[in-house]
Amino acid sequence: MLNGRLDRMVGWLKRPGAITGGKIARKQLFLNYKGGTGKTSVSAAYGYYLALQGKKVLMIDLDAQAHLTTSLNQKTARHERSLYSVLIRSTQISEVIVGTSLPTLKLAPSSISLSALEMPLFKMPYREFRLRRALKEIEREFDFIIIDSSPNIGLVSLNAVLAADEILVPLLADFLSFHGLKILMETLASVQNDFNFYFKKINIFLNRFNPEYSICKECLDAVHKHYPNYALKTVIGESHEMMDASSVGKSIFEFSPDSRVARDIKDLVREVNGI
Repeated sequence: MLNGRLDRMVGWLKRPGAITGGKIARKQLFLNYKGGTGKTSVSAAYGYYLALQGKKVLMIDLDAQAHLTTSLNQKTARHERSLYSVLIRSTQISEVIVGTSLPTLKLAPSSISLSALEMPLFKMPYREFRLRRALKEIEREFDFIIIDSSPNIGLVSLNAVLAADEILVPLLADFLSFHGLKILMETLASVQNDFNFYFKKINIFLNRFNPEYSICKECLDAVHKHYPNYALKTVIGESHEMMDASSVGKSIFEFSPDSRVARDIKDLVREVNGI
């Protein structure tokens, strides 16, 4: 039964309108089901730096709190059309994309309406693949599509997971975060098995890392010991500049481009993408 359903899903994904051939954007999802990891701040800076390097980048904000939308496009944080329209009403994603302060950085914004998306999405056909199908329209127009999902487990976050080719997991250096990482990795393994789906990369990195704290070093060692094929060398240091930049609606590369945390973001981009 599952195989038959998957065959129908694949057929739906290949319906007219999906362009095949040519260079396809790398789709990278920043994911952690534990809140407060700094996921949105890092993903925003990560996408911004890619755009500074001349890459065409689309940021996808799938969190109803719209923090990514606010940080990238403060003046247009309230949109009549958002990803809710794309996932439920089959609005073309190109109709909701807006610009940012950089010409090569675009945004598919979120809105509070996403908080009420789970129930109507449950009734939709091929509900797990709505975002993946929507991205087919524009995936050849960008070099990178960066997705920021909410920390909640549900159909919206599953859409984000199944739309991505690569997963980036920001992790805080504490016991609860490390325990949550085990659950997250088990969930990703289940998704791959249940949907016959394969992630090209899963990368784990520590955020808000302070080498003066022994717990940070212990957590870093534990991640490399238990997840050697996924753990990155790059760590993002603890920094007040990132929060200060977000509070005034600027990227860290506008606010404090020579800061340690800005260099850490550059290192993250280079290690993941070879740029």
